[in-house]
Amino acid sequence: MKHTSKISLRRRAVFAAAGLALGLGAASPAFAQDAFAVGLVPGDITSLAPRFAQAAGTYANHRIKAELVTIEGGSRGVQVLLAGKLQAMQVGFSVAVNANREGADLRLITSSSNVMPMDIYVNANVKSAADLKGQKIAVSAFTSESDMAVSLALQQLKLTRKDVTVVPLGGASQRLAAQMSGQVLAAPYVSPATAMAKERGLNLLVDLGKDGAPWVFNGLVVSRDVLKSNPDLLKRFVKANVEGIYKALSDEKWAREVIAKEFKTTSKAVIDDAYDTLKRFYPRDFTPSAAAVGNVINEVHTMGPALSSRDAAQYVDLSIVEALRKEGFFDEMKKRYGI
Repeated sequence: MKHTSKISLRRRAVFAAAGLALGLGAASPAFAQDAFAVGLVPGDITSLAPRFAQAAGTYANHRIKAELVTIEGGSRGVQVLLAGKLQAMQVGFSVAVNANREGADLRLITSSSNVMPMDIYVNANVKSAADLKGQKIAVSAFTSESDMAVSLALQQLKLTRKDVTVVPLGGASQRLAAQMSGQVLAAPYVSPATAMAKERGLNLLVDLGKDGAPWVFNGLVVSRDVLKSNPDLLKRFVKANVEGIYKALSDEKWAREVIAKEFKTTSKAVIDDAYDTLKRFYPRDFTPSAAAVGNVINEVHTMGPALSSRDAAQYVDLSIVEALRKEGFFDEMKKRYGI
């Protein structure tokens, strides 16, 4: 009887310990990773925060299992987002504003550039703005950031959209091919495609980033439902992205390796251009500026159809970045990475 009692006690101790371990495992978030699918536009350095975060391992640090989905074209990416196949899309702000005009309920929650970083490159036979009259200019899609860039550039050149024919041809590689074949005479590009355009003998006509005109070119866009239903997940995702960018800014050698892999290039000129653009344009606090937000909304409204509202709160939500700022997260990153 005494022997049986000892065995029973041992068994109960083992079972209790096992139950405690299982309970702790179930309760501890350290062993769980939340799935998060985000779309990226290829060939755009301002869309690369998730790539840096993935390469740096910061998603795992914040308990996220990230799926990075490459989608050619921001407008198409927003369609995938609206279909519920993504939790977020790294995309141009004007695309989100246009989507909301059509009935979507999207919000921009971070910015990766508060200045229009696109340049307009032209074929060698174009010597001045006058040479563009009656000619074709390529964009990725109507109402895309590249389309917005063309409108801004035409204003600088004292031309209107009636003076040229704007044609939607897809991503940077498609636009470059069209220029090289003579199908179009001009197109907008963002780094590193700007360096590729130079390498192919195209000439810079308009540098839209040079004057520092406020413009939210790219950022993280989510549906308001996702923002309301899971703010903690979004906050952790943004924190991982922020840390990835800070590592890239502090470790140039590592960042250049990530850039080379992402853009499948060994060209020093292309890698230099991409890294310089990253340093030049990425806001250290990931916050879209009020002036940049206002300019995008007003330009989309002007291009029409008219927006039902130009209230920034209908298109932007700063709750995530404001929470991180209040917690001192950006200051912590600056200190940790020496930025």
